[in-house]
Amino acid sequence: MAEDDRDILGKADALLRRHVPPRAESGESDVPVLTELITPGDAPSPSLPFPAAESGESNSELVAEIARAVQSRLVDDFERRMTQQVTADVQASVAAALEDLRQEIADAVREAVAEALSSRARR
Repeated sequence: MAEDDRDILGKADALLRRHVPPRAESGESDVPVLTELITPGDAPSPSLPFPAAESGESNSELVAEIARAVQSRLVDDFERRMTQQVTADVQASVAAALEDLRQEIADAVREAVAEALSSRARR
């Protein structure tokens, strides 16, 4: 299994641990995490029925499919959040730039009017 796949499974495990209440006596959660159920390279456990085992798929193919699905969801969520953050940052930057530009234009017009009035008064 590739390092990226293990990293995705680790992130999924961390996410599951964060959302499951701990067991009172041991501090562990009642819901197993992916790596407790699936160890890359191991054969499916007889106590854990895998639908893929019935259809002829191997355990590693199932793990790869799960990793792809989790990675796809993580990528989609990351892209959505980044789009929201970047959009907000760009809008704030554009608003600040427009305000600065307005002030610079107002200053330039004020100076031009003052200069024109000054030169007209000298004539």
